[in-house]
Amino acid sequence: MSEKAGSQSGGSPEASGVTVSDVQELIRRKEEIEAQIKANYEVLESGLQVDDEILEFGSVNTQNFQSLQNIGSVVQHSEGKPLNVTVMRRGEKHQLRLVPTRWAGKGLLGCNIIPLQR
Repeated sequence: MSEKAGSQSGGSPEASGVTVSDVQELIRRKEEIEAQIKANYEVLESGLQVDDEILEFGSVNTQNFQSLQNIGSVVQHSEGKPLNVTVMRRGEKHQLRLVPTRWAGKGLLGCNIIPLQR
């Protein structure tokens, strides 16, 4: 079987310019994007939102926080286990539970945590 895929209009395979490899790559990208959407959905379902200010993340809090590596360590050691997270959102404290889980993207949370710039 030729690697070139024929066009639906019955034209020559070379005229369409689409290969089996192209289709496989699109399927791979689609699955990767779906995994990212699922992970982001799970983060939103857990309650974490853009602009939340993290006050406590498992054993890391405002008193003992030194760097984002502290949070990374807690996440790595808590894969599959619920973590208590306290955030400040629009002036109100919210208690959340996150479960670090493997997904198609980087990390275990499906989001990026960045330092607060003051």
